[in-house]
Amino acid sequence: MKSLLPPKGTPEFEAEVSFYLNSDAATRQQRAISLGFSNPSSYTIAMEREGVFLSRAVPKSMSRRYDNPPVIKEPCLIIFDTQIPYQDADFVNNLLELASAWGIKQGISGGDLLNMAAFSIFKENPEDKIWKRERDVAIEVLRALHSHIPKWMLILGNHEAFLIKTLAQQIGYDDILALLGKPKGFVATDYYYCLVKLGGSVWRITHPRNVSVIGARVPYFLASKFGANIISGHGHLAGSVKSIGGDFEAIDAGITCDPQRLDYYALRDSTRPAMSQGAVILRMGKDNKPHSYILTPSIDWEAYKGMY
Repeated sequence: MKSLLPPKGTPEFEAEVSFYLNSDAATRQQRAISLGFSNPSSYTIAMEREGVFLSRAVPKSMSRRYDNPPVIKEPCLIIFDTQIPYQDADFVNNLLELASAWGIKQGISGGDLLNMAAFSIFKENPEDKIWKRERDVAIEVLRALHSHIPKWMLILGNHEAFLIKTLAQQIGYDDILALLGKPKGFVATDYYYCLVKLGGSVWRITHPRNVSVIGARVPYFLASKFGANIISGHGHLAGSVKSIGGDFEAIDAGITCDPQRLDYYALRDSTRPAMSQGAVILRMGKDNKPHSYILTPSIDWEAYKGMY
């Protein structure tokens, strides 16, 4: 088949190449017609057969960006590591009553609300691996949470991820809520964190990958990394420090489960620090500034209720 391009190696071909590489799409289209090509793409194909390629931009990735975490813009109660059915009912009930007394309408579970022993990667006791039993308790606990605080954001923890990973990521946290009857007032996310924006401050509520034997060590590093206040769980410790420079708070919130109900903790000694119970309320203070209130089982609950 006769080529519509000048012979390669001739001055005419070099001139054609120069024109092709330096013209815009509309001009190349007109040139293709003038040379006798049926369409512009045929002109392009002919050039590429001669080893001449237009400079092209790298195509945009079609993969999802994970840059849209949930954002909450109101005061909230934040709990971590409740690990139903091992919740500390007395502690959680005190937290709910205090939050209700303070007018808190938003709750956040910062991961591991459920224990999910039936799908655990660890070798659990057989009697703990009965999903229906855990589900029934979870439904009752969620109803109690909602009766005090009408709205809840559930971020993902490694325990909820047991089921998600067992099913090869074919479900999300919303699907786990569906297994619990889609309880009213609860919203779930597949992010392991959410953001609270309150009074001009940003708080990252996170169930991080890392743990430490030093309380507040993980949120301390995260505060510097993300340039935000950090409230974290997962490590089962409690503590609070300031970030480098003192610009942000770094809080290990503690757990709301009962550690004496966790066999791996209560039946065998280890050199890890004792698990610490705790939770946090974020709200505007009487000074019209955002404050974090770190709550432990030993606080004077009645005195705290009178603060607001």
